[in-house]
Amino acid sequence: MNPYTTLVDFILAHAPAEAVLQFRASEEMHDYFYMLLDKEKANTATREEVDFIEQVMTVENIMRLAKARAKQYAHQ
Repeated sequence: MNPYTTLVDFILAHAPAEAVLQFRASEEMHDYFYMLLDKEKANTATREEVDFIEQVMTVENIMRLAKARAKQYAHQ
């Protein structure tokens, strides 16, 4: 069992599969995230920035799982 399963189940119980599949981070968030990744690679990111990168990656993993499950629901 994946530790995110309960959260993915909750997301899919409260949002239509199509909405989950269409979810995208804002362009601003995308740009900020990649700017922080560049700082991390250059070893200039603060601890807070590294924490933020890790949080975004966690959310991304959860949404990938939710989207995979939403695709299954959409094809049923």
